[in-house]
Amino acid sequence: MKIEVQSKKLIKPSAPTPNHRRKLNISCIDELVQPLYAGFLFYYQADGENHEEDIFQRLRLLEESLSETLAIFYPLAGRYVEEGLFIDCNDQGVEFVHAKVNGQLDQLLQGEFDTDLLGRLSKFRMGPASNPLVMIQANVFECGGLVISLRSYHKLGDMCTMATFMNSWATACRSGVHEVASPYFELSSLFPVKGSGVTLMPPLLAGVKLTINRFLFSGAALSRLKLAGPKNVRISRVEVVSALLCKALVTLDRAKHGRLRPLVICQNMNLRGRVNLPIPTNAFGNFVTKVNARHTMHQSSLDFEAFVKMIHDMFASAKTRFAAIADRESCMDMVKEFAREYKERVNSDEDNVVDFTSWCGFPFYDIDFGWGKPDLVSNAGNPVRKIVLIDSKSEGGIDAWIIVGQEEKVLLEQDPDIVAFTS
Repeated sequence: MKIEVQSKKLIKPSAPTPNHRRKLNISCIDELVQPLYAGFLFYYQADGENHEEDIFQRLRLLEESLSETLAIFYPLAGRYVEEGLFIDCNDQGVEFVHAKVNGQLDQLLQGEFDTDLLGRLSKFRMGPASNPLVMIQANVFECGGLVISLRSYHKLGDMCTMATFMNSWATACRSGVHEVASPYFELSSLFPVKGSGVTLMPPLLAGVKLTINRFLFSGAALSRLKLAGPKNVRISRVEVVSALLCKALVTLDRAKHGRLRPLVICQNMNLRGRVNLPIPTNAFGNFVTKVNARHTMHQSSLDFEAFVKMIHDMFASAKTRFAAIADRESCMDMVKEFAREYKERVNSDEDNVVDFTSWCGFPFYDIDFGWGKPDLVSNAGNPVRKIVLIDSKSEGGIDAWIIVGQEEKVLLEQDPDIVAFTS
């Protein structure tokens, strides 16, 4: 599909940020986070016949409500000062691009996704320098369909923060900015930067042709998977999906290397509500950790139930440890400990590393700008071997967006478990 940029502008807050809010220090958890832009795409099918008139009106509403929302989420319109480890909330604005797509949205929704196309629908960048911290692209299809992509500099905030922002922007567009609540901006005063020397950076795969693949697990399929897991523990949807995909990827890795290599499982975990600290759920910034576990693999540990137990025990242990924390210093020490483990294990050439990110539980399918909820939500692919789990639109389902090489893609699509439980 041909994509042509029609306009590019900076959208600034509708009201200037007061001088006493001009500087927002990053927290020591922000400092750990990779210097990349992370993002997602929201796909909205056309719902009327006057496409050109509707799109003109929608773009105007998007820009106006974005400006009003940025007055509340003012750090997003600032610039990151790397040497000072703070955000200069200078109201320079976020980048807003209007692009025209030569094609039908149905072609994309019903066909195969590819990393090149997703990259053009949501421009990929590395670190910020003087770049905007948030980049939004409104892609208009010939049919009147719309794909809105957002990428944000990860040191600014995690996916919980950006999901809150997207819902707030949609609310302002649909109902007015008076319905939008202000987030909590005090994480950096609770967890000041102390110089960790660690970055949660997965290895970028330069020179490798990557593919992005969507595997849909229905609610019914997940119920069947849960029945196949351990009977004596309560297991989640994320755990059974992660276990099935780990099982498939271990089979692939064994065929490639001719032996069972140690397995390293990594998964992000939102810390909001998991620590005994007075931190509200609308805390702005990064408040996550990367849990991980390493397992020596044997023939006896290759059944589905064993993989479920590995992942369940990894989460259970992390949740128990963080739930016992009652002071900020201990919380930060544990996040750094997990970060050091992750950095050491994810860069090992001797291990089979399976890196997950779960966005399940975030209300992405409630993001309604006034013309209906999205027909699909996807991640914006970065050049990293990764699995992103997102709630599907169907009740109780999960979409697994898997970024792997071309050879692995073909083998995954042939895996009997994946064939049996996904569409």
